[in-house]
Amino acid sequence: MVRMRCATWWPLIAFLLTRTFAQRAVPTACEDDACRCDSFTRLICHCTREYEELTLRPDGAYRVPSTATAIIIEGCERVIFLSDTIRNLIQLRTIELKNVGYVVISERALAWSPYPRDSEIDPGISIKIINSTVNEISSYAIQGHINDILISDSKMITLKPYAFSSLTGVKNIELTNNVFKNVEIQAFKKFTTANFIMRGGEAKTLPSRFVSDVEVTNLFRIEGVNIDTLSSLTFLVSLPKRVLIENNIIRVLEGDSFHITSRGPVTFRNNTVSNISKGAFFGFTVDREVLSVAGRQELLIDNNTMSTVMPSSLVYNQTTLSRRIDGLNLNAKCSCRLAEEWREVLSEQGGIVNCWYDLEGHYISLPTFVDSRCGSFKQTFWIFVVVGILFVTLIAAIVIFFIVRRENEKKKKVQIVLPDGKTYRETEFHIVVERAELLTTDL
Repeated sequence: MVRMRCATWWPLIAFLLTRTFAQRAVPTACEDDACRCDSFTRLICHCTREYEELTLRPDGAYRVPSTATAIIIEGCERVIFLSDTIRNLIQLRTIELKNVGYVVISERALAWSPYPRDSEIDPGISIKIINSTVNEISSYAIQGHINDILISDSKMITLKPYAFSSLTGVKNIELTNNVFKNVEIQAFKKFTTANFIMRGGEAKTLPSRFVSDVEVTNLFRIEGVNIDTLSSLTFLVSLPKRVLIENNIIRVLEGDSFHITSRGPVTFRNNTVSNISKGAFFGFTVDREVLSVAGRQELLIDNNTMSTVMPSSLVYNQTTLSRRIDGLNLNAKCSCRLAEEWREVLSEQGGIVNCWYDLEGHYISLPTFVDSRCGSFKQTFWIFVVVGILFVTLIAAIVIFFIVRRENEKKKKVQIVLPDGKTYRETEFHIVVERAELLTTDL
């Protein structure tokens, strides 16, 4: 019986041993010429000219080892993440790309959900992309338990819909000094994060629902970004405690670009907007619970410069917000007509609204301009001043004309009678005195 049982188990044992040796024989990314694994089981890849392209895969030869705690890549010309690259890397904590010339993150490549039930206390991973060119982040590329997403000094060529979606445990999303080329709708979709910060860099067009159904529990901040067009419903965000939109240059700000339900004050400060549409601020509102406890929150519009703007552009939700205009420079010449257009806004809250005063070469407040130049008497007064100056100039010209004429008439003409009886009349003559001497003739 014992021999028979041994005979039965030997094939199975041989199969398992063969499979184990076969797996050991298959090299991992640690053995790639450009990579190594250190004592902390971090996969560290530093490309050279001979090995410029790196492909990260979940299985097969040169796969990412299952024990990897970090993937750190620097200086490669091309890096491609294949689908499911990190799905089974339970010990993974960090992904960092630095100085990479071409990055492609395929669908589900950075999807990471190792726990049956995600919890805030479970560790997540951190994704950092620094000074790199990201050619494409595919749909559903980054999902799961991600603690931080930090992208800085990089060029984002294409962001597909749902590129960042269904995330859990997110603490920070920071996009710093990046250039966004082609951004499709709903690139950031349906997750919760403590902070969402977009600082510096530029974007041609941020489409509708660029950030869609995202709950921000602490700070939502857009600062120092140069944007050609901010489309309607670009940011659909709920529940931030603080909203700061500062120091941006926006050429076109469409209506309801910021559709944000806040739990605190909203600040729109030091921005330059060329063209601002009707209802650009109407999307800001306050959470009902906060409204019932703390009352209306403040919408502060402070020290902004706007070119093509009407009072209707500043319409806001009066039920949940109180608006304070603490400095608005209208990039338009001062006129009484302009003052009349903004009269209602000024009378409602007495905000500081300025216009460009050509005579002095700087901005002055509309009320100051109205006091000095507008009103029925003040407008006709300047007409009288101009007419008076012209009249005085005309009288002075006439007086000068007659004075010159009179002086010319005073110059009497002189008559000269010569011995031959002829008379010459000259207006100007010269008298030459000659000395006559006696002539003597010697005979």
